[in-house]
Amino acid sequence: MSHLKERAKKNCLNCGTHVAGRYCQHCGQENVEVKESFMHLIRHFFEDITHFDGKLWATLKLLLFKPAKLTKHYMDGKRATYIHPIRMYLFVSAVFFFFIFSFNNEKHAESNENKASQSSIGRSKINEGLTINFGKDTVQYTSITEYQNAQNELPKSKRDNWFTSLMVKKAIQINEKYGHDNKKIGEAIIEKFQHYFSRMLYISLPLFSLFLWFLYRRNKNHFFVDHLIFSIHIYCAFFIILFIVKLVNGLTNLVFDKTFLFVTLLTPILLFLYLYKALRNHFNQSRGKTILKFLILNFLTIVLMGILMFLFIMLSLFNI
Repeated sequence: MSHLKERAKKNCLNCGTHVAGRYCQHCGQENVEVKESFMHLIRHFFEDITHFDGKLWATLKLLLFKPAKLTKHYMDGKRATYIHPIRMYLFVSAVFFFFIFSFNNEKHAESNENKASQSSIGRSKINEGLTINFGKDTVQYTSITEYQNAQNELPKSKRDNWFTSLMVKKAIQINEKYGHDNKKIGEAIIEKFQHYFSRMLYISLPLFSLFLWFLYRRNKNHFFVDHLIFSIHIYCAFFIILFIVKLVNGLTNLVFDKTFLFVTLLTPILLFLYLYKALRNHFNQSRGKTILKFLILNFLTIVLMGILMFLFIMLSLFNI
């Protein structure tokens, strides 16, 4: 409840409904004076932050230390205490991607400074140019016209197919645009892929839920939406774990000027254990069935991520 004065008029300013009390019974808006002082604005801001902060810590505590418990609470209708799954995913993924890409960009900048001090021989090797290698021969074309003329001189049976021709022409365009500089080309592809990476995960989320639905389709108590909520919680937990690992590596690199290998090796173990524990707690099946479905789920997910990775790298390549 805000500390603003209640309006004398009883018409809701949001939906026009006659208000019986302090809150509109139709839309829930508080029927208070719209003019607020600077102090009211500041107080309202801190109340919202505190309210969100309380929900945030309650959500994170349950999410990280009791896998699948948060999903069960949501399905049971206990939702007021915790952040809504969609809001949580948007918040956690935004923080994760901002931190990860900012950190990587800083490392990339440091790497560029180090490369700038390389010998002229080293720099010439970096800038040798992109070589096109399709079919039996390796040929470097300076223009699409030159390539097209070379193709027209060949018999139709020996000409490049549609896909190869498309890739060769794109490679020629990229070489022309970036002056045959492999370093610049690589940086452009990586930068573009970073912009697409979050979209790749958005696409993978419902597909991951579909895998769960397929594996647990005999369980009539779980609908596709339930699998989707469970998947959102899994993704959020993974983002947070990876964020913590990246933070630990960053701190150790800052303090000790190195990262510890065991932290990196521990990361996939933590992710796999979390997923297994979440599946076991959420679906309440035997260890044998859970392990089998855990392995199938991971196999399907790896295949899915490989396909999406290839598609989005190609998309990045064709949009630089």
